[in-house]
Amino acid sequence: MKTIGILRLRDIFLLLVLLSLALSCGSDDNGMDCPDPTNANCDQVGDDPQDDDPQDDDPVVLEPTLSSVAPVTGPKHTEVVITGENFGTDATKVSVSFNGTPGEVLGVTDTEVTVRVPVGANTGPITMVVDGFDLTGPEFVYELTYAVETFAGGGRGYEEGSGTEAKFYEPRDLAKDSGGNIFVVDRRNNAIRKIAPDGEVTTFAGGVLGSGEGQFRFPRGLAMDSDDNIYVADSGNNRIVMIDPNGVWSIIAGGNEYGYVNGAVDVALFNNPVAILVGEDGDNALYVSDSNNHAIRRISLDEGQYTVSTYAGPGPEIDQRGGDENGDLSDARFNYPKGMAKSGEGIILVVDDNDRIRAIDQDAGTVGTFAGSGWGYVNDVDRLDAMFKNPMDVSVSGDGTVYIADALNHCIRRIDSEGHVTTIAGNPNSGGYRDDLGDVALFDNPVGVLHGGEGEIYVADMDNHAIRKITID
Repeated sequence: MKTIGILRLRDIFLLLVLLSLALSCGSDDNGMDCPDPTNANCDQVGDDPQDDDPQDDDPVVLEPTLSSVAPVTGPKHTEVVITGENFGTDATKVSVSFNGTPGEVLGVTDTEVTVRVPVGANTGPITMVVDGFDLTGPEFVYELTYAVETFAGGGRGYEEGSGTEAKFYEPRDLAKDSGGNIFVVDRRNNAIRKIAPDGEVTTFAGGVLGSGEGQFRFPRGLAMDSDDNIYVADSGNNRIVMIDPNGVWSIIAGGNEYGYVNGAVDVALFNNPVAILVGEDGDNALYVSDSNNHAIRRISLDEGQYTVSTYAGPGPEIDQRGGDENGDLSDARFNYPKGMAKSGEGIILVVDDNDRIRAIDQDAGTVGTFAGSGWGYVNDVDRLDAMFKNPMDVSVSGDGTVYIADALNHCIRRIDSEGHVTTIAGNPNSGGYRDDLGDVALFDNPVGVLHGGEGEIYVADMDNHAIRKITID
């Protein structure tokens, strides 16, 4: 009897052990892995078709990796292929950016993503987000495109109208007011024309050959101040005229005859003034390229007392022949100075007939050479090694990029912030008239250039009698 009692206690103990194991392995609520994977009643972590509780599965997520990108340079809309692993196949879980600008994802496989480069991305790193994972790729070098179109005109004449319905006769210079209107010196029509943002062309002032109020004689230059007053270099009348936004005229200086005299408005004389620049805030002055006097003149606007002086180049008592000397303002020499632009604080760029761009440092009181080494065409070089053929005008964007109307090379040139010169539109070997991209587009003696805002340049294409627009993407 005693032996039977002992066996029963041992059986009961074994039964309790087995029951305990069954409870720890068979429950799906404790979240623990089964110690015995052969147990059919034990829930497994993962995707097991024999699992008795599929809702308790934890999916295995593999971290994506990026291995290569091609190409790593190109213009807008370039299709880029990114290769790697574990991208999945759900395009909604994948995003790609170029320098922070989102691209368009075109297709996704587990090892490859195809994406289109967005407009205006600029150069910068490629970044990806794949199902919450952040990846960084190489730098993508964004190539700008320059699309040329005809904005207004395109045939010699004198007609109002919209866009290409209008006619110009040798447009020379451009300015833009605060309302987005473009003003054009229409030289042979002796008029200042206005192009509204919708492309409608009208005559703002002039239109009659003469020397009286309301009349021009072959005007050349144009400038706009912050109050939308327009200043005109009325070259044939050797005078500077101001027209307010309401069309009211006043003569700032000159107009008696040609010559070289400094002084008050009623005695000052110019000899073929061709360009005007409004001084920086606080300067309260105009600067004039007095071409045939080979000098830069200054007109003080203080308290309405218009007084003319020589700012750079020879004074009236010195031999006024053109030259190409750098140095102090009074020692510097120009050769038929033309278009001007402000470039950064205290710097004035001046185009002259030495096929160079000169720089006046107003703080230092000196003149130096900014770009150009003589007559010709050399491209994709440092600014001091570049060559031009009769450059006529210059404009500077907010980021310091310089644009040049290189007239007899029939091109628009660009100098970037690092001083590198490239051609953005036109063909130096062929003048003509064609709207297209970059060097496929053609100009014929472009003489005026205006950076009109983000991504747009306007060109006075003189011999095509047209205003062209270059869109930068």
